[in-house]
Amino acid sequence: MRAILVFAFVLLLQACAHVPQQAAAPINRQDVERSFVLNGRIAVNHHGQRSTVNLRWVHTPGSNDILLLAPLGITVAHIEHTEKGVLLEANGKQYRSHDVETLMDEVIGWHLPLDEMYTWVMARPYPGSPFKVESNADQQIVWLQQDGWEIRYPRYQSTAADSLPSKLLFRHNDLDLQLVVDEWELGSHD
Repeated sequence: MRAILVFAFVLLLQACAHVPQQAAAPINRQDVERSFVLNGRIAVNHHGQRSTVNLRWVHTPGSNDILLLAPLGITVAHIEHTEKGVLLEANGKQYRSHDVETLMDEVIGWHLPLDEMYTWVMARPYPGSPFKVESNADQQIVWLQQDGWEIRYPRYQSTAADSLPSKLLFRHNDLDLQLVVDEWELGSHD
């Protein structure tokens, strides 16, 4: 009988560890003001169309500079996203807008949710917006749902609680993105 009680207690503890948590993300100054450079690859599946691009993303507070490259190093798009708007260069043309997602959809056929994604790639919910999250035994987020997006974190650089993800899966309606991070460079958050 005692073994059954111990087994039931262990099952209860495991169930509690994986129950989704829901809250409004508090504004975390460190997440908002953290700069980084991310080098990696994105596999895109949108409306059944598949493509792969290399990515160089330089994020500073209030701006994103993203270079998308074809596998042979040819520039697919260069995106400069600031609080003032978006400049997207592709196919030898420049496009401007205040809505990065719509502009990317129109010009390259898919989009990155840049307004929130800079915190998601660091395995943090976007500040000030409701979210659901599941964490693993190492206190790393393995699943995040926020603003209509579902993000899975199947791989981290290490098992440390503050480790950065090295593989992320994003899903929003009929858009699936798989991001593999080859290199992280973190800036200060002073």
